[in-house]
Amino acid sequence: MKKLLFSLMFAGVSAVSLNAQVWDIADTSKFPASIPVPTTVDDVIKFNGVSGSAAFAATSNSVTIGDFTATRRFQFGGNSYNGSTSPAVGTTALPTKKWVEVVVPSTYTLKIWGRGGGARNILVSDNTGLVLSSTAFAGNSTSDVAVITYTNTGSSPYLIVSSGVGDNYIYKIEVVSPTLAVGNFKSGLKANAFSSGNKIYVSNLESKKTDISVYNANGALVKSLKSSADTSFEINGRGVYIVNLKSEAGEKSVKVLLK
Repeated sequence: MKKLLFSLMFAGVSAVSLNAQVWDIADTSKFPASIPVPTTVDDVIKFNGVSGSAAFAATSNSVTIGDFTATRRFQFGGNSYNGSTSPAVGTTALPTKKWVEVVVPSTYTLKIWGRGGGARNILVSDNTGLVLSSTAFAGNSTSDVAVITYTNTGSSPYLIVSSGVGDNYIYKIEVVSPTLAVGNFKSGLKANAFSSGNKIYVSNLESKKTDISVYNANGALVKSLKSSADTSFEINGRGVYIVNLKSEAGEKSVKVLLK
């Protein structure tokens, strides 16, 4: 399976929150009625399958899952594995029909709002096919729903979401960062960060000792330093980075793009 890149394209500095990325299947601009295999959404979700697999169907369906009222779902269209196989947690079995890949960097949490509609289950595996979790559904009613949560603690670049026994449905997908909260500003901190080329500039430190930490889009720390005055430095890489600024005045994180 092709590795997906966790890329978020934008221009300039942004204060948009990276706490959570949410995809509601009700969004027809991203999830048409027929989702061909393969199809990638926002460089994060990939609808995948073996050659010749039928498209995923996205259909109207109203159900309440926790505090979320869903209006539309996508359907796996049957088991993701040969026969009626439903691999157990701890075993390794790559899907042989259709599945979904979601880029979930290490320490990030994947949340899935799903429904079984019968004695079925939804599996979460790493990119090698190792089954990490299995959520079983027992009934056949609108109460047969669950919010499936799994935190990626390994090094897998993406997680595989597959259908065990039966045809299962997914209504919403969310990827949550436990630490990086861009736009989470505390009062009193005027420091800011911006980029030009492969350089990051930090300004308005107000002579306060400031901890500067730079994370890549996978959540890995790539540089850390302390400064009490405006500073700049180069990063050997391109793409989206998060600059976290912390001092006695407060804390904030800024998203920058290096070219």
